[in-house]
Amino acid sequence: KRVSRAAAQLLHEGKKLAHELYEEGLDKVGDAQHEAQEYSDELLKKVKENPLTSILIAGGIGFLLSMLLRK
Repeated sequence: KRVSRAAAQLLHEGKKLAHELYEEGLDKVGDAQHEAQEYSDELLKKVKENPLTSILIAGGIGFLLSMLLRK
């Protein structure tokens, strides 16, 4: 009887820990999504302020990537 009680307690503690880790993971994912959204909004703002510069930078990066991937 003691063993089954101890096993049940251990199972309960394991479930509790798993739930806490799950909730913590959800919080971290939410934080990451929020930061990504803020970065995206800031980037979009800069592109709208300087569209020609943004196009030139994107073109330059694309050119460099194509040169690197070609080799």
